[in-house]
Amino acid sequence: MTVADIAAIVSGTVEGNAGAPITGVAALRDALEGDVSFLANPKYAPQVAASEATAIFVTKEWKGESRATLIRVEHPDRAFAAIVPRFMPPPVVHPSGIHPTAVVGEDVVVGDGVSIGPYSVIGKGCRLGARCVIEAHVVLGEGCVLGDDVHLYPMVSVRERIRMGNRVTVHNGSVIGSDGYGYTIKMGEDGTPIVEKIAQLGIVELCDDVEIGANVTIDRARFGVTRLGRSVKVDNLVQIAHNVQVGECTGIVSQVGISGSTHVGKGVMLWGQAGIAGHLNIGDGAQVLAQSGITKDVPAGTRVMGSPAIEQRDFIKTLTLTKAVGKLKQRLADLESTMEKL
Repeated sequence: MTVADIAAIVSGTVEGNAGAPITGVAALRDALEGDVSFLANPKYAPQVAASEATAIFVTKEWKGESRATLIRVEHPDRAFAAIVPRFMPPPVVHPSGIHPTAVVGEDVVVGDGVSIGPYSVIGKGCRLGARCVIEAHVVLGEGCVLGDDVHLYPMVSVRERIRMGNRVTVHNGSVIGSDGYGYTIKMGEDGTPIVEKIAQLGIVELCDDVEIGANVTIDRARFGVTRLGRSVKVDNLVQIAHNVQVGECTGIVSQVGISGSTHVGKGVMLWGQAGIAGHLNIGDGAQVLAQSGITKDVPAGTRVMGSPAIEQRDFIKTLTLTKAVGKLKQRLADLESTMEKL
C-alpha cells in the first residue's frame, strides 16, 4: 500500500512522495520508515519535525516543518483510525457453540450463534441473545438476561438477575451485581454493638451499547435498579455503588468512585480519580475534572475541580491568590525594612 492509496481511502491530499510504500502505523515518537502517523493535538506538533514516519496525517490548515510526506485531511485522528485496521491482524473469531468444559444450568435459553467458552458457568434460567460471546471462566448467576451481541471477556462475574441490553461489552475481571455497601449497628443484650448487613435485593441494568472496562465493580441496588444508560463508557478500575443512576452517553474514566444513590446526568464526563459522595445530582453535560472531590450537587453544564470541588474558573483564581499572597508578604517585608531605616 502506498501513500497515495491511503490518501484515497480517507479523501486526503498528498504533499510529498505519493508513491512511498506504507507498511505500518505508529505514534509520531515511535514511527519508523514505512509507518504512517498523525497529528491531532497541537501540543505534539514539535514531534512532527523529528518523526521518522514516512507519512503523517495533518489538518488542511497545519503549517510546520516535516521531512515526512503529509496527507492533509479534515480530521487526522479519524483518518488514522480508519487506516489502522488495515495493518492489524484480523479480529479473533469465536465459533458458535458451547465448549465441553462449560457448565450450563437448567432452563437456559441460548440464541443463534452464541459462543460459550471453556470453564464458563451459565446459571439456571439465564437468557442469552443472538451472537453473544461468553469467554473462558465467565460466571453468570441465575436468571440473568443478555441482549444480542453481548461480549463478556474472561473472568467476568455477573451475579443473579442482572440485565444487559444489546451490544454490551464487559472486559476482563469486572464484577457486575456484587452487594452494595450497606450495614446497620444495633446493640446486643450485653450492650456490645453488633454490625448487621442490610440485604441488597435489587439488580443492575446495563443498557444498549454500554462498555465496561477491566476490573470494574458495579454494585446491585439495595432495592430497585443500579442503572447505566445507553452508550455509557466506563474505564478500568471504577467503582459504582448501589442505586447509582448514570445517564446516556456519559464517560467515566479510570479510578472514579461513585457513592450510593447518586444520579449522574446525560453526556457527563467524570475524569480520573474523581470521588463523588452519595445522594448527589450531577447535571447533564457537567465535567468533573481529575481528582476532584464532589460533596454537593453539580449544576448542568459546569466544569468543577479541586477537593472539595468548585467551578474551574474559581479554582484557578485560588491558585493565583496563593502567588499574590507571596508577593504581598514580600512587599510588606520591604515596607517594614524601609520604616526601620526611617
